[in-house]
Amino acid sequence: MRLLFLTQTLDRQDAVLGFVPRWVEEFASRVEAVRVVALSAGDLQGLPPNVDVRVVGRKGIVMRALRYRSYLRKALGKEGFDTVLAHMIPRYALFAASPARRAGAPLFLWYTHGAVDGRLLRAERVVDRIFTASEESLRLSTPKKLVTGHGIDLEHFDSRGVRPLGTPRLLSVGRLSAAKDPLTVIEAVGKLIAQGRDVALDIVGAGLASGDAAYEARVRERIAQGGLAQRVLLHPGVSYLRIPEHYRRASVCVNASSTGSVDKVILEAMASARPVVSCNDAFPRVVASLGEAGRALCFAPGDADGLATQLGRLLDQAQERRFELGLALREIVARDHELGALIQRLVSHMGAGR
Repeated sequence: MRLLFLTQTLDRQDAVLGFVPRWVEEFASRVEAVRVVALSAGDLQGLPPNVDVRVVGRKGIVMRALRYRSYLRKALGKEGFDTVLAHMIPRYALFAASPARRAGAPLFLWYTHGAVDGRLLRAERVVDRIFTASEESLRLSTPKKLVTGHGIDLEHFDSRGVRPLGTPRLLSVGRLSAAKDPLTVIEAVGKLIAQGRDVALDIVGAGLASGDAAYEARVRERIAQGGLAQRVLLHPGVSYLRIPEHYRRASVCVNASSTGSVDKVILEAMASARPVVSCNDAFPRVVASLGEAGRALCFAPGDADGLATQLGRLLDQAQERRFELGLALREIVARDHELGALIQRLVSHMGAGR
């Protein structure tokens, strides 16, 4: 298989998509060659010799589209790439549909988002299959849907030998936006402090969309109004390579996301052997094998009182018990969401029938 992989950015330092180079490495270990077509590229150190990259650029709508189509035609024509995987962006699959069809190359889409828009609907019609991490990660009824689990790098997120020291620290990782609901987390922390608990919160992530800057201002205002400036710290733009440092410091991780699909940062926290409390719709299914211990990690969306209660219970446990719970959560990731296993599943499905 010669794989053409279409993505937004290829950069180990990127705060959101820094995991993509590891995907590419895993693909490269299983196929003859990987060609990455990306809008932008940054830190590419360590990519295998059977990987090459074409950068489209982010400026100039018309020239960008022409350059993109040119890269696709060449790769699927005389350069002999025979399989296409579009990562997250349905538009990339739509761009690739005609050249892939002419070349007789199967076309696939990886998609994990609660949104269903016109581009996704059109992409569904032209792709051979849509891979997704969970039932909730693709809210589209189609026989082309295939649930594969996420791909978490267990080596990158390995905090098993580290015990958090000092003041208990809570950690929330993700885009600073209303969909991730950091305001509920901040309110819950305020309640814990009002109870006399010595606790701090790290919020790691920055806004991405145009409206996120205004939302960040709301978050900062809420922190100031609650007198929490010394307790709640914002860490915008942390690179993927440095995210594990924050997991190592954390006693408990929190995810208040209302996106519905399995939030990847939940699994990163679990892979780091840290207890995580979440209101995510898909989370109860992820931790179902833990029984009552798994149910105790869930709270209702927007329920700061419920979140504070669950966090308090975890913080009241002995550190060793929290550590054992973290190890059990890591085992779930190893079983269901390990990176190498995911990539092997994708390669097997993309190569089926050849």
